[in-house]
Amino acid sequence: MESAEICVICGQITNMVNESRHPAANQTDPHIAGRTLRPVATTTPRSAVPEVMRNPAEDPNGKLRLVVGYDNSSDLEQLRRDLIGTALDLVGYEQVAQRVFDTAIRLDADVVLLSPNCFGYRKELVIDLRMQRGRPIPVIGWVETRTDEGRLMVAAGAVNYISLPTDAHQVARLVQFAQVAVDRLRRERDDGLVSLSAGSMIPRGAAWQSKVISVFVPKGGGSHRSTTAVNLATVLSHVTMGNQKTLLLDFDMVKGDCHTMLGYIHESEQRIALQRNMAVLERGLKDLFEEALRRYDPRGEGWLNLPTIKQYFVDSPALRETQLDLLPGLMRPTDSGEPVFQADRQAVFGVARAIIEIVRRAYAFTVIDIGQDFLAPLHEAAIRQSDDVLVVCPPTLTAALDTRYALQALSAHFGDLSKFRLLISGFKAEYGMSERELTDLVGIPLAGVIPFDDTVATQAINTCSPYALTDAGPLGSAIRHLGALYLPQLGPAFKARTRQATSRSLLKSLFVRGA
Repeated sequence: MESAEICVICGQITNMVNESRHPAANQTDPHIAGRTLRPVATTTPRSAVPEVMRNPAEDPNGKLRLVVGYDNSSDLEQLRRDLIGTALDLVGYEQVAQRVFDTAIRLDADVVLLSPNCFGYRKELVIDLRMQRGRPIPVIGWVETRTDEGRLMVAAGAVNYISLPTDAHQVARLVQFAQVAVDRLRRERDDGLVSLSAGSMIPRGAAWQSKVISVFVPKGGGSHRSTTAVNLATVLSHVTMGNQKTLLLDFDMVKGDCHTMLGYIHESEQRIALQRNMAVLERGLKDLFEEALRRYDPRGEGWLNLPTIKQYFVDSPALRETQLDLLPGLMRPTDSGEPVFQADRQAVFGVARAIIEIVRRAYAFTVIDIGQDFLAPLHEAAIRQSDDVLVVCPPTLTAALDTRYALQALSAHFGDLSKFRLLISGFKAEYGMSERELTDLVGIPLAGVIPFDDTVATQAINTCSPYALTDAGPLGSAIRHLGALYLPQLGPAFKARTRQATSRSLLKSLFVRGA
């Protein structure tokens, strides 16, 4: 055989081997599957160069670089047409999930649009991209309408999702989600809010105990009780923290505020909703009780179930990038005086207890915000059904004594204070009362101390953004460490954040004092 023929045969074999490493292209569109939109130069091995977070503004065209993992070629073609003239530059697309990951890294992508129907999809890819050491690459889900795939992808770490069929409206949402997510995740990485060494994502199988936690204050006003409930639920459910299925029940029989802090408002307030970009609520706690009391049968079974209860939740998830569900509380202060809550106290108590018993079997954590009157039926049911009751107390002598006297009454009524734990809120050493003095006065074990930072706490309420997600300082660190009380695995991931936050706080105080 001539040497030229041998070379040709060797070349053919080489091509066959290379082709065998890639899946066959979609037969209906042989020019799409596995194709990269631009030639990629040979790169220096990753270990040979330092990893630097690239700023998308450094791109010559000023666009974000997008890689797509798709299932159907016709959907991809429609997406390509709709992306023309937008702020996203489609640099690559693949039908195999692992190749999506590899292409995103190789092409220095800013964001990934990923279908869960992509061949070989596994949810770990979402977090692997987000936690890339060089730079975070946010994933946006590309899901079928009227399915639960979007929620599941968000629970796995996706920043948001768009729906099929793709059109100009969905692409506009994609662009918005991408721009916000890239900016936010990179700022979080720069600010040290993501621990790469310890890992911010907590494995589902790690040891912890499912619990119902009530947040209670014997004296209303200025205690930060609802704020604490909202932020604790956020820590337990957010994909970069606890990542556990969590329910927030607003059982305050005076008026509920948890929904407002998460960006929801009653449907009658359309003008305010538009002004402040809030979602409207059609129903909540009162409506659920009206339905449940019609079915109530203290001697029967099956009169209330989880699907019925969930009909009165906000759309899931209640907060993006979490596994948080929310049952909105009473919308107006007058709602507690409605006949539904006044007619039969024992029935109201029975419904409240049944709700907690049912939901606790479906959620890893149930956080309940309750008002100060522990004899109110919803509050009493929550205390009796809870595993832990966090008693919130500000660092004042009057609040400490009020809490002490209330606990004496609680002990007489419930017979035991073993589930009650003290949470000092708004603490500042300069106020003249130490943690030890407060703990001794109140007389129950200390669960934690939330420091005073009125600016951060107020901004979080006014922007409907829990400070557990936005504050790198002492306030955010304290609520995250409170979450670690229930998920011990959170502790190591937060130690690095606390050290970084402490250094920044010290520098800030030095500059302020020197001004």
